[in-house]
Amino acid sequence: MLERVRSIGGVQEKQLDMESNNKNRKSIITDKPIAYQTPVAPIDPRVGWRVDDFERLIQSQGYDAYIDRAMRCPCVDKATGQALSTCKNCLGRGWFFVDRTETRIIAQHMDSKKRYLDWGEVNRGTASITTKGIDKVGFMDRIILLQLQEFYSEILRPELYEGELLVYPVYEPLEICNMFLFLGDYTKLEPIPSEMYVVDKNKIVFDQSLLSILPVEDVNQKTPNMSVSVRYSHYPVYHVIDVNRELMKVRESKLCSFDDSELRQMPINVLARKAHYIFDAQKFGEESFENTVMPE
Repeated sequence: MLERVRSIGGVQEKQLDMESNNKNRKSIITDKPIAYQTPVAPIDPRVGWRVDDFERLIQSQGYDAYIDRAMRCPCVDKATGQALSTCKNCLGRGWFFVDRTETRIIAQHMDSKKRYLDWGEVNRGTASITTKGIDKVGFMDRIILLQLQEFYSEILRPELYEGELLVYPVYEPLEICNMFLFLGDYTKLEPIPSEMYVVDKNKIVFDQSLLSILPVEDVNQKTPNMSVSVRYSHYPVYHVIDVNRELMKVRESKLCSFDDSELRQMPINVLARKAHYIFDAQKFGEESFENTVMPE
């Protein structure tokens, strides 16, 4: 291989003569001979991205967040592709989450687009989120925004389980705003005061005295059906459904240096969707195993 040195703008630059090396050089992907190669461009004037400036922007303007790494659960059946409903690692969802990372992210826009279809309204609940390159987010990773709050309303159907009248909402409530008990189609909804329930992490435990005021529809039924409407605040929780800017690294090198420049990962932009569009609420009485292996 020949080496030529020339001066451009008063700066010495090394330029490799690649012509003698092109014919026999192999591609590491296709293992085919390379017929052509783009000539090496002059080093100066230098144009590049300053990755540290993007990182500082995320750090100064972003939100505190947790990122949980998603992994496919090995309980998934080979033939059907369905997860085992009894699996304690994923709770039948087919995914489990490990290696929680505390970081900062930028939510560039919270998109709550709505489509009006013949049978009703579909809220897609997506968000465009940018993370630091070092965070290395991937498909289905869970992102929890710790400095924001959202409000969610759902219908809960508590049941007796191991002596407790409880239910698991989709999200972990921060504060219950309103809660009403359904007594019948011709009866006004009954407000449930805060002293009649306790929020325990991601479940709500009710006072069993509420069962006494419910109408009995079937005398053979052990407990009457209980239907509760609730509105509560929670941390926004998203799952990554697409990575828009994953394969983007830029070259950084010191000025007046002839050494090979270093490839650095640019911030990663992902499309994420609200958790309640991805998974159903947790099943009764089931707690998943924690599979994170802590570093020594």
